[in-house]
Amino acid sequence: MRKIYFTIMTLALLAACDEVSHDDRLTYVEPPEVGRAVLIEDYTGQYCVNCPRATAEIERLIEEYGDSVVVAVAIHSGPFSKQKGVASPLYTEVGDEYFTRWNLSAQPVGLIDRLYSSMPFSYTDWAAGVNYEIGFEAPVSFVTKPAYDKDTRDLTVEVQTIGLDEAPVSGRLQVWLLEDSIDSFQLMPDGSVNEHYNHMHVFRASINDPWGDDLTVTHGEVAAKNYEYILDPAWVPEHCSIVTFLFDDNGVRQVSKTRLIE
Repeated sequence: MRKIYFTIMTLALLAACDEVSHDDRLTYVEPPEVGRAVLIEDYTGQYCVNCPRATAEIERLIEEYGDSVVVAVAIHSGPFSKQKGVASPLYTEVGDEYFTRWNLSAQPVGLIDRLYSSMPFSYTDWAAGVNYEIGFEAPVSFVTKPAYDKDTRDLTVEVQTIGLDEAPVSGRLQVWLLEDSIDSFQLMPDGSVNEHYNHMHVFRASINDPWGDDLTVTHGEVAAKNYEYILDPAWVPEHCSIVTFLFDDNGVRQVSKTRLIE
């Protein structure tokens, strides 16, 4: 069991994982060695004056490790994500569901690979969490293939999960849609309002169930799942990405990020 500054949250919903059907399996080809990537779930809000400091730490970590190693998701949720009677363009109900499920309170706050201590990670601790998590081997890798129709705004996503461990790997496969470069307001640490803040890595939607789909894959197998989604008219497809990860009661096992349009 992993321990650094945190203990592992047990997810009761992962009590059982279904086998992937034979029809959803592909021919396996031995993959090259895959490095470990780390998921940062940044629970943030446009009314949170300290949240830009957390954003700056994310950008520093991405610059240090690369965006294929540090996969950040800004989940606008909780008390600082909206105000009664005021438009909250980045808030999502699904994000709020996550915020409640993890029993979060103060913001900014984050989860590193869904591992936490008695107090969830402050952004000042994210670097230590990332450095710790990249030391583990990845039990799976992903090939994510999005296809987008600009006329209908229909998105189809094929996710191939490749088993790397000798033992079977079971968990929940999660597929999220993110958008970068969103021009919207943000309260700043000095108390001012930046009316044209550049919001990055913003969680827009869960393409599949908000708590993922059961998946089991063994070494020598490729498990494929296909999803469909219609993009909101306000979202810019050229700024969107697909984040794919597998998690279980030991946290996130591997994560990847793929641009919607290359």
